[in-house]
Amino acid sequence: MRKTMTLMLLVAALLAVHVPAEAREAPETEKDFFQLYRIAGRTWLQKRTPAPGQEGGDVSESYFRYEILNVYEKHADMAETTLDQGKQPVEGDPFVMKVEFDEEGLFFTDPVGFKKSKLEKVKTPAGTFECVLWTSSNQRDDGDAKLWRSVDFPGLTVKQSDRFGTREIIEFTWIDGDPGYKSKGKKKKNDDEETEIDPKRLFTTKGALWVHQTEIVKGERGFKSFSTVQYEVEKVSDEECEIEVTKLTQLLQKLKGEDPETRVIKFDDTFNENLEPQERSREERTEKRLTEVGLFECTVYAFKDAEGREGHAWYAKEWPGLMVRRVIKGELYKEVTNLVKFEE
Repeated sequence: MRKTMTLMLLVAALLAVHVPAEAREAPETEKDFFQLYRIAGRTWLQKRTPAPGQEGGDVSESYFRYEILNVYEKHADMAETTLDQGKQPVEGDPFVMKVEFDEEGLFFTDPVGFKKSKLEKVKTPAGTFECVLWTSSNQRDDGDAKLWRSVDFPGLTVKQSDRFGTREIIEFTWIDGDPGYKSKGKKKKNDDEETEIDPKRLFTTKGALWVHQTEIVKGERGFKSFSTVQYEVEKVSDEECEIEVTKLTQLLQKLKGEDPETRVIKFDDTFNENLEPQERSREERTEKRLTEVGLFECTVYAFKDAEGREGHAWYAKEWPGLMVRRVIKGELYKEVTNLVKFEE
């Protein structure tokens, strides 16, 4: 029953997005049809509540978590993870879908077996926003089914109901630039106000600090190990800078008995080696990626590590040399490093 429902929901592209009520009065601007899928790292969560008395024995609430994994010129990779009542992943890997940037593609066409009814504002735990209501007549004795699909984000469903239960969005990562959203943060410069970025910017900013956390999963049993490392620019001169490297706990506390290491970066012909992966790499694409410390536009590099495993690394364009993310995959091996703290 769950597999059938998941397939039905996929075909109907039952995904949703939170649009706060207070953010919906922004002036009309040109919209990107595929805006939802343009930001890697964006996540949202849907809750499914089974209807009382429906057959199949499904009586527990469940959740579906979505994440944009990678963004390319013509498509994005999106993962769906099924969570149990306690919001813990069920067994099995996430289901990864390829979202083609094609307005006639599966995720954006009219849902099969439904007809458009009317525009309607829908209130959910994640917010209130305008939708198109789609209805399905009583086919195969399944009862009436309804889909409320977002106007701002074509192809995405805010809410769904049928005789088996309801499904609606309850959490969403809202990003500056989304239709109708007013950021409360600092206003970014317009493109015509941008100036050329100094490639030494990160390393000549005394006090700049960043932290990387790495998780390694390997072996048939999926043994996990973790490491956390902090980098801080301590001294700067015209010829070089000194960076203090400190090992931390997962809670970002200094490890007892561990002395910091000092690394010297020369501002000479070797400096550019600090601006991209140490391994021989190639530029693959540019991608906007959401992290724990904010949104970065990144250059994505592809490489192979010393063991011949495929790797990718994301480096912030605004802060040359700042690694935002790094992923290495091999047989029974996965290594993921993320930027978890950054202070200018």
